[in-house]
Amino acid sequence: HNLTDIINEDHENAKYLPGINLPETVYAEPELLDATSDADILVFVTPHQFVRGICERLKGKVKKDALAVSLIKGFEVSSNDINLISEVVTDSLGIECAALSGANVAQDIAE
Repeated sequence: HNLTDIINEDHENAKYLPGINLPETVYAEPELLDATSDADILVFVTPHQFVRGICERLKGKVKKDALAVSLIKGFEVSSNDINLISEVVTDSLGIECAALSGANVAQDIAE
């Protein structure tokens, strides 16, 4: 079984949140474009180094009036610039992106 099958069948993210029961209404969609094609709000919760690649895959495929929220810690650093992750999302997708951050550990929040 892959992780999305385990989440959908057993209602547990055994890899990242072992022992935490997820509601049956939580559905893991493994295909990025299927998960986002009709979304009004995109929530970004991924390691920061993957954001630009994800946005490249989404470019032109999200609703023009969609909104985004970034829960990602860190910055994108290039040789001549430092960008907030929310700026990367906004610049890449042309949609507004808010940022929500703070010290947390996923296991503590899930419990």
